[in-house]
Amino acid sequence: MFSAHQSSGVPRRRWLRRDGFLPKEMLTIYLMLVSTTTFFGYLFTPVQQVSKVCLAVSLLSVSLFTVMRIRAFFAPIVHTVTALTVALTVYTAMYTGGINSTTAVWLNVLSVPVLLLLGRVATLIWIGIMLASILALTWMTWMGWVSSHVTVTPSVVTWAYLNHLLALLNLMMGVQIYEYLHKEQLRKIGQRNEELKATHKALLQAQAHKDEFVAAVGHELRTPMNAILGFNGVLHRELSDDPEQLAVVGHIRRSTEHLLQVVNDILDFSQLQAGKFRLNPVDYELRMVLDELQRRHGENAQRKGLVLRMQCDEALPFRIHGDRQRLMQVLNNLLDNAIKFSTQGQVDVRMKATGSWMRLEVQDRGLGIALERQQHIFSRFEQADAQIDRTSGGTGLGLTLCEKLVVLHGGRIGVDSDVGQGALFWFEIPLTAAKDQSLTRPTRDDGLTHEALNILVVDDNPVNLMVAQLQLQKTWPKAKITTVDTGLKALELLANQAFDVALIDMIMPDMDGMQVTQHIHQRFPGLAERMPIFALTANTNPVDRDRCLAAGMHEVLHKPMDMPVLKGTIGPYVRRAREGKL
Repeated sequence: MFSAHQSSGVPRRRWLRRDGFLPKEMLTIYLMLVSTTTFFGYLFTPVQQVSKVCLAVSLLSVSLFTVMRIRAFFAPIVHTVTALTVALTVYTAMYTGGINSTTAVWLNVLSVPVLLLLGRVATLIWIGIMLASILALTWMTWMGWVSSHVTVTPSVVTWAYLNHLLALLNLMMGVQIYEYLHKEQLRKIGQRNEELKATHKALLQAQAHKDEFVAAVGHELRTPMNAILGFNGVLHRELSDDPEQLAVVGHIRRSTEHLLQVVNDILDFSQLQAGKFRLNPVDYELRMVLDELQRRHGENAQRKGLVLRMQCDEALPFRIHGDRQRLMQVLNNLLDNAIKFSTQGQVDVRMKATGSWMRLEVQDRGLGIALERQQHIFSRFEQADAQIDRTSGGTGLGLTLCEKLVVLHGGRIGVDSDVGQGALFWFEIPLTAAKDQSLTRPTRDDGLTHEALNILVVDDNPVNLMVAQLQLQKTWPKAKITTVDTGLKALELLANQAFDVALIDMIMPDMDGMQVTQHIHQRFPGLAERMPIFALTANTNPVDRDRCLAAGMHEVLHKPMDMPVLKGTIGPYVRRAREGKL
């Protein structure tokens, strides 16, 4: 009944009592009642002595408001006001009939505020004080020491005393009943809290199991897609002279990339919901982002008869600092939608500088979005047009994920559209320029494309080994690629042979990638200082990346591997290692 409460809004200040917390407003009401009652006593009582005491009590009650905000004074204020009120009641009764005075009735109820404010123990003490006061008034009335308008006889005094005693006994019984009910309610609240704790624990366990399941499914799906995309790249190169078969290979690649995007969206959305998603900012070139968008979406746009235009504001820095991967993820989702829902005309991608913000726009000339649907377009599983989406495909997570990623950057996202006039999706994120602002790209090959690199690949999956070898060989034609399927074999090789770089699968049965890396640092510290170590994984959980880096790996490469990312990541690390800056 009087236990502590939790507020979902701004926390309120509470006053401490024996078995819980009560707001200071109750004491305020108590002081107001006492001060008001005694002030009226001062105004209207015909007894001059009583009038002066009423005024003094009223003024003292008002003055106690000034110290109410100090929690340590809470109980003393309650006791002081109660004592003053009891004293005033006894004093007034002495001039208005003693035990027969109507004023004496207050002695039966003055313990109630103490019960509400301080609890059972303090209340029982004050009931005892009230009983003693009643006995004193009875004795003074019996002895004729008070002014009385009633003929004082033994029966009158006895009857008045018994009435007061009965009232106090009822009050004591009420206190005990209140205490029992209060404890019973606290017991039920405690039991309910335990049930809620158990439910909360079960929900957390279910959430953990769900995250593990989603991560496992994602890993199982991404691994074969790594092989499909890897072999697709090989076929695309081998069938470059056969347009018909090349078209089939292109369909396979696009379908696999779409499936991969769906899987990635689901995994990322799950991590965002669980609060485990973190950004990974790096320095990158904005124009390379546009080039990658053109490479990935240009063919799809051309197949639909659309013109894909890229524009970059000259006021933007050449290089910026941010999470390139997540920026690409948002743009890919928006551009996929723009191409999917456009049947003619052009699709524009624009990058603009707006003060300390970077504004990115994706505009199509499609069917547009009705105004009543725009406010829900970023909601989970919401589509602008359900009928269109059934024919075009989609999970309904893309735009929701875009919004969450933009908000994670500290930005905002929106849409401007009229039915039949297309749609303009835009988002703004903080603009942070990279420290290195080279206006021209380096003349030397940072990717070391023509170098005869000695590369070690460790993976327990033979298909993954084959795909990795093909991709690495395509990126570095002169490279020597050595593959092994266990961590122990890798350590045996490293004992007798040096490599320029090592790519190690994160999850392996005998010894995982982190353990292999730790053994390399312990057994071959000199080699670890000049050989970059990269984790290969199909997992996207940021916790896994942290584990890899903590084990001594330099970076994480996600399956399926993207050739430009592969080249742009490994090459600079190898060059830094050769310069002794690893």
